[in-house]
Amino acid sequence: MNIKKFKIGFTLIELLVVISIIAILAGIALPVFTSVQTKGNQAKDLSNAKQVGLGLRLYASDNSGFFPSSATTANVAFQNIVPTYIPTQKIFWLANSNWSTGSHATELSGTTVLQGGQNTYAYVNGLTDSSNTNFPLLADGFSATAGLYTSNATADGGVWKGTKAIVVHVDDSASIDAVQQPGAAGTGTPYKVYENGANPLGSDIFATGDTSGVWMGTATSVLNPQ
Repeated sequence: MNIKKFKIGFTLIELLVVISIIAILAGIALPVFTSVQTKGNQAKDLSNAKQVGLGLRLYASDNSGFFPSSATTANVAFQNIVPTYIPTQKIFWLANSNWSTGSHATELSGTTVLQGGQNTYAYVNGLTDSSNTNFPLLADGFSATAGLYTSNATADGGVWKGTKAIVVHVDDSASIDAVQQPGAAGTGTPYKVYENGANPLGSDIFATGDTSGVWMGTATSVLNPQ
């Protein structure tokens, strides 16, 4: 008995259809995956920033309510809390932040603590634990100008592309705040975090001085990482 053998396979058209379907599904899934990944990274950033804020409050409780002061950069300020109040400096390092370009070091003492490129957080100098609890104490590092973020993901202050900023307040409450986009009505200066989510001119939460509408007083200064 002769049994005919049939060769089963796909035609070129069928293969092209399958490839097209896979490409469409990948195009739909990729933005969702990227969004989920970004939110996960922001949640990690928020958690790390809160730990830094807690370390600052512990420092203040041992120093008459004063947070570290007389610092020239945020790194210098944070050196006061490592390792006494925070046992690791890894939490100051954030992947994809242009401020975190240095080695992801683990040293806890001496001159190697929080050197350039090992800290992503900016710091507000001159506050105490009795300051207005809504005042920002630390946040994601800015661009060259204090309080200003950028949409350039590869530049200082662009880790969230000018859309979000992690901010920790004096009372150690923390939030992922919206950053005002340029071109919207009443923005004033673009790419800043505004008081209560509003955006009238002068309500930038990192502004310092004694003029009308300024959020913090002249005794404070905002320090970027190094």
